[in-house]
Amino acid sequence: MALKKSSGPKESSAALHQRRIALLGLGVENRALARFLHARQIPFAVCDVRDPATPVEGVQQWRIGEGYLDDLTDFDLLFRTPGLPTLDPRLCAARRCGVEVSSQTRLFLQLCPAPVLGITGTKGKGTTTALLHALLATDSSARVFSGGNIGRPPIEFMDELQPTDRVVLELSSFQLQDLDQSPHIAVVLSVTEDHLDYHADRAEYVAAKKSICRYQTPGDILVVNRDCPTARTFADESLAALWTFSTTAPSIPGAWVADGQLWACCSGMQPTAICPVEDIPLRGRHNWSNVAAAVAGALAFGAPATHFAEAIRSFAGLPHRLEYVAERDGVTYYNDSLATTVDAACAAIRAFDAPLLLIAGGASKGADFSVLGTAIAEANVRAVLLIGQEAPHIAAAVQQAGAGEIVHCCHDLAQALDTARHLAQTGDVVLLSPACASFDQFASYAERGDLFKRLVRAPGVV
Repeated sequence: MALKKSSGPKESSAALHQRRIALLGLGVENRALARFLHARQIPFAVCDVRDPATPVEGVQQWRIGEGYLDDLTDFDLLFRTPGLPTLDPRLCAARRCGVEVSSQTRLFLQLCPAPVLGITGTKGKGTTTALLHALLATDSSARVFSGGNIGRPPIEFMDELQPTDRVVLELSSFQLQDLDQSPHIAVVLSVTEDHLDYHADRAEYVAAKKSICRYQTPGDILVVNRDCPTARTFADESLAALWTFSTTAPSIPGAWVADGQLWACCSGMQPTAICPVEDIPLRGRHNWSNVAAAVAGALAFGAPATHFAEAIRSFAGLPHRLEYVAERDGVTYYNDSLATTVDAACAAIRAFDAPLLLIAGGASKGADFSVLGTAIAEANVRAVLLIGQEAPHIAAAVQQAGAGEIVHCCHDLAQALDTARHLAQTGDVVLLSPACASFDQFASYAERGDLFKRLVRAPGVV
């Protein structure tokens, strides 16, 4: 279907030459933006707490040190790194003085010549984005580009885009927080809570997410998870046409699971059976929802469903998301290091019928672990191996749920895995699904997951 570009504030790269620009923080996104600005000979400054580890071309001014955000009134356009909250008091003070606060994502939406589909939710964004790209790629009538929180800043492929292309962006609450323009198609997965160490509270977290559809027009499309009460409230924020997806009820227009089949339907059309759910290669019912979301999004973007089943069957999944690692001595190992929330870990636990030895714990995100404790107590979990800063809180939740005898507190991931090996029996599953961030012991969830895989696969280890 043809989509009209949403109306909204516009920026032009030519107009950027007239602005006094500063990049706040030199993470992945702002490094990509620095290259974009330098290629156009647009002057900019960099403000960061420390000197960059690698050179950055085109910087006209450096402001380095603990006070790098103290007075920003000598600039009139600031591009914050996603890790810097838009409600930071120093940014609020700059706004009160007339300084505009923006981001790489916001600039991309202002400049992008092609229609954009944005995906958000608490978990499942990466899987849904990657699968949606694969579904759209079955349609040879348009090129597909994807990026955002999934890894590639979209400003990197701006110069390649044409109006006939399709763009898919995974968008976190950090990236959505200061938008004043929404994607043409917005897909909202399950929204619970996350990053309460960053957002003021759950309400502010959800409000940040709602920017994905708040500025849509009647010519746009909003696709929401019908099974999630919070996701359904996003429709109150949007003027767009409403589509849904579900694993419990027909969703027309949209996609749903019924009678062991994945179905899809556009407005005014007859429902089409895409494939049996047993053909979905991703483990867990929560992934049925992600696949339904991707199918609904691809149909909303105008791709025919002819080859969807083939693309779904061949989708291998992404690293660190219920990723099969190995089978050793009759015990199977799965890496779910990206499960950094309670809901994600609970979904992983429910994805297995075999007895589980669960490795969990890590850095705090302000989560309440009572639901996780209950899920562990009610599931076929034989042992819980806890690591990191949140280990005592998870242990207390499991104890409160009546399963404290299965808890083992460990010094680190290596000790947890070694303990799991000694406790495991033939037919068991050892699952790394932390329910926590990684930053107490690792640089990222990927580093944590990669170490788990290396330890599992290490030769000579039994």
